[in-house]
Amino acid sequence: MKSAPVRIALIATAALLLGGVGLAVVAGQQTQRDVQEQLGRTKKALEDSGLATMVSSPYQGNALGGTQVTTLTLMPESDEPFVITLTSHVHNGPFPQGKAFGAATVTTDVTFPADVQKTLDQAFGGQKISLQTLVKFGGNSVTTYRVPAGQFTEEGMTATWKAASGTVTAEGDRVRSDGQWPGLTMKGDGGLVTVGDSTWFMTGENAADGLGDAAATLNIGAIQATEDGKTLFSFGPVKAESAVQSDAKFVSSSATYHVAKAAFEDQTLDNLNLKVTVGHLDRQALAKLSRLDLEAEDFDPDALNPIIEAVLKGAPTLSIDRFSVGSGKDEVQLTAKAALKAGANVDWSTLMLNPAALMSLLTVQAHAEGEAQAIEALAGDLAPGEADVGMMLQAAQEQGILVKKGSRLVTDVQLDQTGVKVNGVSMQ
Repeated sequence: MKSAPVRIALIATAALLLGGVGLAVVAGQQTQRDVQEQLGRTKKALEDSGLATMVSSPYQGNALGGTQVTTLTLMPESDEPFVITLTSHVHNGPFPQGKAFGAATVTTDVTFPADVQKTLDQAFGGQKISLQTLVKFGGNSVTTYRVPAGQFTEEGMTATWKAASGTVTAEGDRVRSDGQWPGLTMKGDGGLVTVGDSTWFMTGENAADGLGDAAATLNIGAIQATEDGKTLFSFGPVKAESAVQSDAKFVSSSATYHVAKAAFEDQTLDNLNLKVTVGHLDRQALAKLSRLDLEAEDFDPDALNPIIEAVLKGAPTLSIDRFSVGSGKDEVQLTAKAALKAGANVDWSTLMLNPAALMSLLTVQAHAEGEAQAIEALAGDLAPGEADVGMMLQAAQEQGILVKKGSRLVTDVQLDQTGVKVNGVSMQ
């Protein structure tokens, strides 16, 4: 039996996923084919992410409408998978149900496992999760979803949440989604956890090889935990962004995070920023990888070798474009980049069997700097012995690890085939 926090997390995750999988199915040969292709792309995206598996039964209907049942399984590899059933009722156009002009409207019923469904029926006070889709002629569709506000108590913990809602718009290979959730509270045994308002926005465009451009933004309000009135931690607000960009040859992916404040007991960090980018990934190799069924019983691991070789040959890069704490004169910042560099005649198939030789082709550059006072204050917050911080920084300067430039401390680190250099000096 799952604990209350785990069950709450699963239900919240399921609610957010439903907006993406509650897609319509209609009679009409061409429209039906368009939407089934969209369902196929949604299935692939979910299963590639590892979040869930998705199975849709054949559409059953006639000229007036019909039904289709889709099963969504969260944590499919766990001992206790979490299964949700979506039953879509289709009403064909041109004025389905006497409402908006379109090919069809779809009302989707959402059913959870029996024990969870019973809890939700009580929590929602008779309200239901709603998914309403308008399918336009040509296959485009707009889905609106709403998860009612509710409350339930289990194992001494009471979870109370406000209604979440959003839309998913599919236009051919383009999909965009937005939503908002005013947050929740979890209370029990003298403890209280609150999550502030959250919003999200996502866009994506699929390409013929399955690798398209995409972008997503998630804003989460402050997350705070208290026990018997004492604050244990406070985190946020948080903004997370991700993007996938591609051209004819390469694909790059980046993730950006911003945390306004992170406070733990007596330590507080302000204005945390992180941006990480993985770039120069061979597009053809990634497309081939996406088509492999790694879970198949007859899967041949050797099939990965030419894909890995192609990725390495493309000279992929990993960069920390920005890691910083603080703002203005209080900011301490780090940037770094790692890349594989090799001549045109390198035998990559041989190198893959020799990790040490492969690592010898790796180059790393890192740069960090900040006001001396800001670095000392940050180190004092993080180091266990605050009184020793000044001595540690002074020793680092004497050893050449840190260089003082005016009021700032700076360090540059370089790793390549010749060894390690710190501020231009070889380290033996």
